[in-house]
Formats: sequence, structure tokens, C-alpha cells
Amino acid sequence: MRVYVLTQEDAFYIPRLLDQLLTARRDVVALGVVPGELRAGHARRYLGWMGPRAFTLQLANLAAHRALEHAGRVLSFGRSYSVADAARRHQVPLERVPAVNAPVFVASLRARAVDLLVSIACPQILRREILGVPARGAINLHGALLPDYRGLLPGFWVLANGESQTGATVHYMSEHVDQGPVILQERVPIRDHDTVHTLVQRTKVEVGGPLLIRALELIEQGTAMPLTMNPNAGQAFGYPDAEAVARFRARGRRFI
Repeated sequence: MRVYVLTQEDAFYIPRLLDQLLTARRDVVALGVVPGELRAGHARRYLGWMGPRAFTLQLANLAAHRALEHAGRVLSFGRSYSVADAARRHQVPLERVPAVNAPVFVASLRARAVDLLVSIACPQILRREILGVPARGAINLHGALLPDYRGLLPGFWVLANGESQTGATVHYMSEHVDQGPVILQERVPIRDHDTVHTLVQRTKVEVGGPLLIRALELIEQGTAMPLTMNPNAGQAFGYPDAEAVARFRARGRRFI
């Protein structure tokens, strides 16, 4: 099976997930990095949500990860500190993909005879043409129990809304965001001391990584039994507004 992974730049979660995936699967033909949240133009948005203290701490964490990434080119570390670092360590080609639906990119996937697309926080919606290229479809890892908490930043929203549990879902992708048939799900309890960071760490990496690998095995074996999602169930969420951030803080929650 020839697998192509679409993702975005990240220092904290995706590299660790990729370490799991690329260790377990030797059939990933390339990683495609799509422009995402880790861009300078988004800094003001995150500063507004997180506040000066948490934002400064996050910047320090990012700088430390960047330093470790560079050091890892000389020293031998046991994990990756960026998407590019994971690609280098596991010897998988890395590509920059400005637009996933661009005809030139769709044609490149078709020419490579890609069997399966895997989205790990891919920030662009895949349209019909690209979804129709891989013979075994396209799947996505989402950090919540779909159909609840479709859309953006589920780790934030479940804390802001006072939920007692969340989870991870691997599902087939359709043109409708987070509404394709569910392959696997696993519940994750929300702890009193959880932050957005610790919750995303558990849903995306500790639970989501093994769940994604299991889903790939089922697809490869032809034993996946996807369940159709009710398109009218659950709720979709976008970027938080001031009221949502205030509600999040009133519950005593933190970002990191």
C-alpha cells in the first residue's frame, strides 16, 4: 500500500505522532506540508486567546524545540522536534504543498499511484477530485468523538464547554468536514488538571497515534467496517471568540 500523508508544520504533537506512524509503516511515500497555523501572521490571534504569559511560554517552548531540531542533526535524539525532523530521521521525502486541490498536485498523486491519503491536521479542505485519486480513499485523524466537536480546536472547545470526556476518531474523508464514515474511535477522559496542551497530547499522540496505525492495518487487510456518521448529529466549531475564551477561563482551564 502506498500512503501519502498531508499535514502542517508543528513542533509539539505532529512530530511525535509521525515518529509512531513512520516507525510502524514503511509504505509512506512522502509527507506533504500544507501552510497551517504555525505562521507569523497568526501570532496576534493566539496572543489574544492565550494571554501574554501563556503566549510567551509557548514561544519559549517553540524556540527550545527549534534548537533541539537543529541539534538533532548532529546528536542522536529519540524523537523528532518538527515535521521536517521526522521526515529526515525516517528518510521519507518531504514536500511543500501550497494548495492540496491544485491540479498539478492532484496529478502528482495520480502519477505516483497513491493508494491512501492520510490527513494529520491538514488545514485545507480536500475536494472531490483529490479524494477520488487514491484507490483506498482518504482518512483523517480528529481529536474528538465525532460527530461531536467537528471542526477546529476540539481540545479547546471540550474544555470551554465543561465536558467530562473527549476522544480520538479516525474516519474516511468527504467534501464535508469531519463527516465521513468512522473507522475507529476511542474515548479519552478529561482530567481536572487538563490543559489544552495535555489534552491534545493525549488525543492526538498517545491515543490518536496507535488508533491511526490500527486503522491503516484494517484498511490494508480489507477488514475495516466504517460506520456512517449522522450528518445532523453533533456540532461544528470554529475559532474561539472572546465569550468562549472567557468561559474557558471561568472554568479554571489553561492553554498550557
